[in-house]
Amino acid sequence: MLNQVQLIGFTGAEAEVRTTQGGKKVAILRIATSRYTKKGNEKKDYTTWHTVEIWNQATVNWLASKPLPKGAKVFVQGEIRHDQYTDKDGVERYFSKVVIAAPGHELKSLDRPDSNPAEES
Repeated sequence: MLNQVQLIGFTGAEAEVRTTQGGKKVAILRIATSRYTKKGNEKKDYTTWHTVEIWNQATVNWLASKPLPKGAKVFVQGEIRHDQYTDKDGVERYFSKVVIAAPGHELKSLDRPDSNPAEES
């Protein structure tokens, strides 16, 4: 079985780095990807936002020490996961995210290729 996604997009803000109750660090990053359509001379841009949850500790530490600025171009490889939660009104909400946690998953800066977590380990 294979659950793998690859994205090239731009960061919406710097990563949010948090510590779980169990003491493990996790980073959350929002990535925008776009697709374009063209009809006649009119070009239309469709942006999709992706939440990326990073559990790889080398990558989390890299993001904490050298944050990627808003608008940085990145490559993401991870797996898609679907989650749910109950909001304050008792309504069940569903969402998808890309998770970087396993070997082979990665986040690379395409703006700063000489400064990536895989090479800094």
